[in-house]
Amino acid sequence: MSETVVIDTPQSPVSVTRSGAGPDLVMLHSLLSDRNVFAPIVDELSTRWTVNLVDLPGFGSTPRTNPSIDAYADVIGALLSAGGYDPATTAVLGNGLGAFVALGTAVRHGEKFDRLVLVGCGVGFDETAAAAFAGMIERVQQGGMDAVVDVAVRRIFSQAFLEAHPDMLAERADVLRRTDPGAFVDACSALIEMDYRAAAADIRNPTLIAVGDQDQATTPSMARELHAAVAGSRLVELPGIAHAPQLQDPERFLAAVGGFL
Repeated sequence: MSETVVIDTPQSPVSVTRSGAGPDLVMLHSLLSDRNVFAPIVDELSTRWTVNLVDLPGFGSTPRTNPSIDAYADVIGALLSAGGYDPATTAVLGNGLGAFVALGTAVRHGEKFDRLVLVGCGVGFDETAAAAFAGMIERVQQGGMDAVVDVAVRRIFSQAFLEAHPDMLAERADVLRRTDPGAFVDACSALIEMDYRAAAADIRNPTLIAVGDQDQATTPSMARELHAAVAGSRLVELPGIAHAPQLQDPERFLAAVGGFL
């Protein structure tokens, strides 16, 4: 059984759906989805954790904030304080945008939680990737979310997976169409400007980095650079997987992160 609550913080009210029992696991969704992107793994995780599915700023019922990953991370840091999460036992897991926000939270508020799982992440984007985000911004500003649906969904999954699972294409496209265009543009802008190349070395949280070897949005080379920057981190590469392993192969994803958690 789950419940959705709005937790007031000095930064912003934050909408969270909770289920399960045990230590808290705070889960942060990607740019190209919503918090329900974790639905395939929530039941299993809820047998051992209190799963907290968070609406990032501008998504769901959480209001927009300044368009920077630092600002998003400060919202999550404020949530960890205001929500009464135990710093000794709480874990934070993020995918895509959520992973970058989780990384920023570890940089700025790492004392407020314990374990960190980053799925599809890096310390920053190169010029080619930044141009891809700029292109999506332009599409959305000119034609709304419909204009970016096709290119965005193809950043989540490989072409072979989409051909085998056309229902997933339709499902993710529907989620994207419900996204606030302004929040989407904010998040893309934040990702373009983000740079944790130096700050990642200060992270002291036990950290697991996971990446699919077919991830085109946050490539394996980005994950390896992040792994080199975060002392003591572990790196897991998932063969045949793209940007959203919890959707593409939930069992294999749980096997990869479950032991670490």
